[in-house]
Amino acid sequence: MPRIASSEVVVPKSLSPEERGRLTDALYEVHRQIFDGVERESFAKYVVESKAEHTWINLHKNEEGEIVGYFALHIFDKQFGGVPTSVFRAEAGSLRAYRGANANTRFGLKMVLRYMLKNPGRRSFYLGSLVHPSSYSMFANYFGEVWPRRETQVPPELLAFMDELATEFGLETVDPANPLVRHVGWRTRETEMEREYWLHCDKPAARFFVEANPGYVEGHGLVTVVPITVANIANMIRSMGQRKLRQPIQATAALAQKTPIGARMLRPEVIRQLRRASLFAHFDEATLRELARRSEIVTIPGGKYVFHRGEASDEMYLLASGAVYVLAEGGEREKVVDELGSGSLFGEIAMLAGERRSASIRTATASMLVRIPRSALLPLMEANANLRQGVWQKFAERRFDDLVRGMDRYGHLGRKGRLSWVQRGEHRDLVPQETLSLEAGTHVFVLSGVLEVEHEGLWVTARGSMLLELEKPLRVRAQEATRLILLSRDAAPQTQRTAG
Repeated sequence: MPRIASSEVVVPKSLSPEERGRLTDALYEVHRQIFDGVERESFAKYVVESKAEHTWINLHKNEEGEIVGYFALHIFDKQFGGVPTSVFRAEAGSLRAYRGANANTRFGLKMVLRYMLKNPGRRSFYLGSLVHPSSYSMFANYFGEVWPRRETQVPPELLAFMDELATEFGLETVDPANPLVRHVGWRTRETEMEREYWLHCDKPAARFFVEANPGYVEGHGLVTVVPITVANIANMIRSMGQRKLRQPIQATAALAQKTPIGARMLRPEVIRQLRRASLFAHFDEATLRELARRSEIVTIPGGKYVFHRGEASDEMYLLASGAVYVLAEGGEREKVVDELGSGSLFGEIAMLAGERRSASIRTATASMLVRIPRSALLPLMEANANLRQGVWQKFAERRFDDLVRGMDRYGHLGRKGRLSWVQRGEHRDLVPQETLSLEAGTHVFVLSGVLEVEHEGLWVTARGSMLLELEKPLRVRAQEATRLILLSRDAAPQTQRTAG
C-alpha cells in the first residue's frame, strides 16, 4: 500500500531562483495529476512565488523519496475595518493513493497555533476560493463558524472584505450578482462516477456548496472565510479528537462482537445500519434480526483495501459510515471508477455470481462496514421476493455499467443514462433448455448463466455478461439457469446496430 513516508517543510524565500524553479517543476507535476486548467506560470505565482509575507510548503514524499503531495500555507498582512488583520491562504494537492492521512490538517493547525501564540489578539481569517465540495465539507465539519453557510446571510462588512480580497488576489467574478463565486480555473480531475457522487451527495455541507457554486465543475471557486478564533480552533481540535476517539471505539466494538455477549449487545446497532440501506429499509424486524445475527461490523482506517480485484469471496458489504473508492486497478496504477458514500452496498457481484472480485475497494476515509456473508443473505433472498429483486437489480446496474462504459458506440451516454436504460428493462429468468424468441431491434443484456444463440441454423454458446443488439429475429436458449434483461427499445440509445 502506497504511503507518505516523510514530510519536509520548505520556505521558498530561503531558496535560490534555480531551487525555486526546480521546486515549482516538481510540485506542478503532482498538481497536473490532480487538477487541470492551470498553467505552470499561474501555479508558480500562487504556490511558490507568492507575494505573501510568509510562505511555508510542506512536501510529502513516498518511500522512494518522490514528492507525492504538498500543502502551501501563506500569510498576508491586510486591513479589515481599519484594524491590522492577517489573512491565511493555502493550496494543497496529494496523489489519490496517498490521501486520507490528515497530514495537511495537522500541519496547518500547528502553524496557525504557532502564529496565534506569537501574535496574541491579532484578528485573523483563512480565505479560500474552494473548487470542490469535499474541501467545503471539510471546513464545515471542522469549524463552527464558516462563511458563507446555509440559511445565514454573510455580514455586510465581512462580505465586502471577502469581495475585496478575492479581487485583489486576481479572482475574476463569474456573476456580478454573486460576488463569492469566482473563476479559479483549477478543475479537479475526477471520474464521471465521482462527480455523480458529489452532485447527489446527501451531506448538508456538500449540498450547500453545489447549490451555491454549481459551476465548480468548470473551475469556479466559492470564496470561503473561516475566522481564526479561539472558539473555531477549539472546535477543530474537538472534531479531530472525536474522530480519533471514534476509531478505537468502533474497533473495540468490532472485536467485542466476536464474543457471544458482545454480539448480542451490538446487534441493535447492526440492525440500525441495515435499516438505513434502501435495500433493507422495509423488511420486518424478524428478517433484520436474522440478517444482523449472521453479519458483523468491520472498521477500516482510511487508505486501506477492503478487498482486491481477483480475490475470491462470498460476502457483500454495507458502508455504515465513511467513503470508499471502487478501483479498476490497485497500487500506483489505480483508476477510480466510482466513489461510494454511507448507506451504499458493494461486493454483491462476486457474491451473487460466485466469481472473483471484479474491482478493488479502498477506503477514502476511516470507515465502518457491515459484512454480510453469502450464507446469511441467500436463504433470506429465497424467502423474500422483494429482497431478491432488489439485490439482483443492484447487481444488474453495476454489471451493466461496467460493461457498457467501455463501448465506444455508447460513449455519448453518461452514467445516469446507462443506469436509466437498464433500470427500465424487463428481468427474465430462464430455466435450463428454455427457449425465447426475440424480435429484431431487441437489446438483450445477459446477466448470468450460459446462453445459446441460434445463428443460421447453428447454436452458438455465449457465457458470462454480454449485451446483444439484434438486427433480425433470433431464438436464444438457456444451457443452464440464466438471468437476462430485455431492454426497452424506446429507451435504447440512437446508435447503429452492429450485432446480429
